[in-house]
Amino acid sequence: MTSYRTVRGMRDFLPADLAKRRFVEEKVRECFNFYGYDEVETPILESFDLISAKAGDEIRHRMYAFKDLGGRMIALRPEITPSIARVVANKLRTEVKPLKLGYIANCFRYDNPQMGRYREFWQAGFELFGANHPVADAEVLAVNNALMRRLGFTDFSIKIGHVAITRQVFTDEGVAEADQNRLMELMDKREQTKAYHLLSDLKVSDDCQTTMKELFKLKGTDWKKLLEKGRQLLHQNEGALAALDNLEAIICFTRSLGVKTEFFLDLGFARGLEYYTGMIFEVFVPGLGIALGGGGRYDRLVELFGGEPLPAVGCSPGIDRIALALEKKGLFPEKLTHVEKVLVVSIQKKLLPKALELASDLRKQGVAAHNEVTGRSVGSALSYADKKNYRYAVLVGSTELERQCVILRDMKAKTQREIPITNLFNEITFR
Repeated sequence: MTSYRTVRGMRDFLPADLAKRRFVEEKVRECFNFYGYDEVETPILESFDLISAKAGDEIRHRMYAFKDLGGRMIALRPEITPSIARVVANKLRTEVKPLKLGYIANCFRYDNPQMGRYREFWQAGFELFGANHPVADAEVLAVNNALMRRLGFTDFSIKIGHVAITRQVFTDEGVAEADQNRLMELMDKREQTKAYHLLSDLKVSDDCQTTMKELFKLKGTDWKKLLEKGRQLLHQNEGALAALDNLEAIICFTRSLGVKTEFFLDLGFARGLEYYTGMIFEVFVPGLGIALGGGGRYDRLVELFGGEPLPAVGCSPGIDRIALALEKKGLFPEKLTHVEKVLVVSIQKKLLPKALELASDLRKQGVAAHNEVTGRSVGSALSYADKKNYRYAVLVGSTELERQCVILRDMKAKTQREIPITNLFNEITFR
């Protein structure tokens, strides 16, 4: 017999696995509500040109892309932000700004499967359009902080930087945007040596190479001191200085929003996506060498997709990675589902219709009442209820029915007693 398995990098979510993912999603949606983000959904399939426009070479090479039967080049979305920007450009351009949109969705990349990295993975997102004030960037950082706290994390840090710092250095040196993107991709991979070689190939000045080497050294938790060192290093570059001032304002406003989480400032920090224009960040927990999520400012993406010029900032917490971190830190609640289930069992076969009717009545009253559907013995049914963590079993027998009663068995206490049917709902829900 042929045995079929999931495609490599894809996963089945069994009930326990799905409950963990739903737990994270529930906390994300709580943050949607608290911070005013309206949830939207976009198609899994998008135009290849849309997705690849500012994706970065690494993601372009790892997209699931193909021609459909109409000859159009399409792709499974490798992330969601371009889709959201398309929606804003095409369908929400006249909405009152700022506009806050949230999402939870699956994405696809042909990555090498490993810890925290899958070919189908789940992302949440918070996208804020129409505000270029640093308070907007600070809010996105605060939302991430709130999500981590609500999930139960107490020990985590936020790595933060600003892509305009390095881009201004490259621009002043005359480095073309395509070459800047190549450099930023190497920086994102922490391949500084290759970045230095590329700078040499591009024949940038010795001053530029020295500046970049010094910039890569400016990282740590004393962000005020590092910003000052950055100003001294870049004192002749007005654009880079403005970016440093912007980054300081963002951090200060984030503190005003009550975020006490440690910032790890890295002035040579980059992310692989080409659309970032300002502040960027990633979230880390100790002992897990991968980011749980990240984001930043992207002020030109909506315009690229046919909309009006519109500043934007957002982030994408990685649901799979967050669940992995919760597992490793032992932070998942002991019981992820709080529904108390009831199994209704007929002691005699002839009473099955009455048992079905009773379960139906309980469900109408909001009780998770399940029918015993196999016709097995009462003992086997109770064994099943115990293994499946039912809170109660209702036993319908002829002797008890003559008195308009049933037997209510407490599966946790291993006790049972006869109660009137009219009291059953209250006994189950208020004990």
